[in-house]
Amino acid sequence: MDHDNAALAKIGDVATEEVRAIRAGGPSAMEVAEIESQIATAKRYKRDIKRFKAELMSMATIDEETAASCYYALPRDGKKIDGPSVRLAEIALSCYGNCLAQADVDNEDGRFVYATGACRDLERNVAVRVRVRRRITDKRGQKYGDDMIAVTANAACSIALRNAIFRVIPAAYIKPAFDRAKAVAVGKAEGLANKRAEVLRRLAKMGADEARVLHRLDRRSVEDITVDDVGLLIGLGTAIHDGEVDLDTAFPAPPDPKKRAAAAVEAAPAPVPDEPSYKDFARRQEAVIAALAGETNIGGDTVSPPPETKKSNLF
Repeated sequence: MDHDNAALAKIGDVATEEVRAIRAGGPSAMEVAEIESQIATAKRYKRDIKRFKAELMSMATIDEETAASCYYALPRDGKKIDGPSVRLAEIALSCYGNCLAQADVDNEDGRFVYATGACRDLERNVAVRVRVRRRITDKRGQKYGDDMIAVTANAACSIALRNAIFRVIPAAYIKPAFDRAKAVAVGKAEGLANKRAEVLRRLAKMGADEARVLHRLDRRSVEDITVDDVGLLIGLGTAIHDGEVDLDTAFPAPPDPKKRAAAAVEAAPAPVPDEPSYKDFARRQEAVIAALAGETNIGGDTVSPPPETKKSNLF
């Protein structure tokens, strides 16, 4: 009887410790056992780096559409920033193997939504957690609606997960696939016209018309768009799709020509009247002196002599 009571008390103590661990945010005993089992499996079936790199390259460049989704581009201070996208992170995670990855929304404070991404390499025993935030207000400071907040939260989770994965998988493995995906997505220079038209059609469906595209690239016509420009447009389209940037930031609307001309007129400095030079001053002074002496044309100026004073007959 005493033995049974002691066993029950021990079970109760273990359960209490698990509840305390869960409340404190730590892993429970069951979770620890699960992770240890996964680590043991990963140690038993180790990854093949050569095979991983080959599979990553093959999957990332399987077709142009997949390759185009593997990188993004963002405008920052007049410059272009590009990098591997969420899709490439998912492909890399699948090929790398022996990893655990997840992302969750933490909270939102009325202006931002916060998400945390985590990735654990079970074979190397490396774990990374990354927190990101995304704005949920528009340019006027108005909060998004519920649907738009949900979309923004999903985008935040995807970005957090991507960042965590690329902190675990070395960049030296990712860069060759990233560069090759860009080359496949843009295509060769011989097919530039067709590729350019295809990319413009995709962007038009997102809301970026030809005027916005030309304004972003600072080109006068579609024919002036180069191969590098096409690569930038593909990256911007991926960034919009993944929620990295909104349409107005990626492709701002061009200013109205009439308003631009009016603004240029208002910004132009007021004309300053010409000040008389020293020669003009000297010439006119000579003319005055000559007029007093009875001459009427000196230095190009015609000056009448002063009128004669009439004598008064009063005296």
